[in-house]
Amino acid sequence: MNRFVLIWLVVYSVAGHAQTVVSTVQEALTLTRRSNPDLVNARQNRSVQAQQKTATRAALLPQARFFTNFDYNYSLPVQLIPTALFGGAAGEYRSVQFGLPYVLAAGAEVTLPVINRPAHADLGIVDQNLRITDDQNLVLQDEISTQTARLYHATLLTRSAITITRRNLSSADTLTQIAHQRLDKGLIEPLEYNRIRSVQLTTADVLYQNELAYTRNLNQLKLLFGLTLSDSLILSEELAMRPSAMAVPVTAINTLERPQITLRQARIDLAKLQLERERLARWPTLSAYGRYTQQAQRSQVNFLNTNEPWYQIGVAGLQFNWPIYSGGLRTSNLTRAKLQLKVAEAELAYERNKQLNDTEDVRNTYNQAIRSLDLNRQNYELSSQNVQIALIKYRSGLFAYDQYLNVFNEVLTAQNRFLNNLSNVFINQTILQIRNGQ
Repeated sequence: MNRFVLIWLVVYSVAGHAQTVVSTVQEALTLTRRSNPDLVNARQNRSVQAQQKTATRAALLPQARFFTNFDYNYSLPVQLIPTALFGGAAGEYRSVQFGLPYVLAAGAEVTLPVINRPAHADLGIVDQNLRITDDQNLVLQDEISTQTARLYHATLLTRSAITITRRNLSSADTLTQIAHQRLDKGLIEPLEYNRIRSVQLTTADVLYQNELAYTRNLNQLKLLFGLTLSDSLILSEELAMRPSAMAVPVTAINTLERPQITLRQARIDLAKLQLERERLARWPTLSAYGRYTQQAQRSQVNFLNTNEPWYQIGVAGLQFNWPIYSGGLRTSNLTRAKLQLKVAEAELAYERNKQLNDTEDVRNTYNQAIRSLDLNRQNYELSSQNVQIALIKYRSGLFAYDQYLNVFNEVLTAQNRFLNNLSNVFINQTILQIRNGQ
């Protein structure tokens, strides 16, 4: 019985808390592009907007409808007719009422657009709006991919910082134990012991802050991946273990159009289509129509009486519409479309320059980080060796505490500089790869 309970608990644990293992930043980018909620919703929204094309195309297709009307004429028209027409005296009139109070009509109507240039232009505008939606989704994907690259490496950075801080805390604990023993023997003053103890407490606090930063970064990654907080996310890569040979200086910027620029160009094309559509609104439209109606008129509501007659009305024809004056509306719309085109062209020029500057900045930052990476690594390794040597000398009494503290502060500076520079290298390298379409 216990065995079955154990199996059930294992199955429940696996089903209730999914585990995701990410080995590289490329896997992280792939997972984000597939499962990020914002991107998933954007793709679904694109499918919704695609239905607008069907609605717009309907304006160019035949339309058919069935209709029925029930009218109660509570005041019927009356006409005076000379009685002389019927053999009466001249100058006398008789009032004649036309129609009956109750009228029921039922029929069908079909209309067919023959010439409608604005409606054809609307189809092109809908297609262009869908292309803009696709470009907007690419912009969103680019922004989320860049955010993922930064957050992924930030998570690795804080995890490496935790490992180093724990090592520093271990050294601080050892130093505190030595200082406590010396204090008991009267070899040092309480002031020196308190300073050593303060460094230990500060290092422990830094460790807690790094753990908090790591948890926040990991939770933000889960959000980008479309995971819940209860899901397990494991980053198997170690930032310091990634080969530095992967970092190669970039000498030129790829000429691949950024999605932000493509989006601005698409909006210019849309503005041109809208301008042309406003011009086509001045053209006339022509439609064909046909209508068939059966109508019954009664003095009482007895339309089910088959002995009473029904009258048939059928009509077919063409309807020609040519707008002459619309109160200045068409002129206003045309002016607005021209202004929108100018704004779109100005936004494209600014966006192109903005993206060029941004990519150039990423490239320069990346190249500078590569040049400093090997120096930072060597400085970090030397500082780590120095702090171990300084600890041995302090333990043996050859170093004063201030001397050890100077070496310890140097290693802290070297550690932070190395980790930050290492993270900058791979963050900017990944961003450049994203912008190169890799």
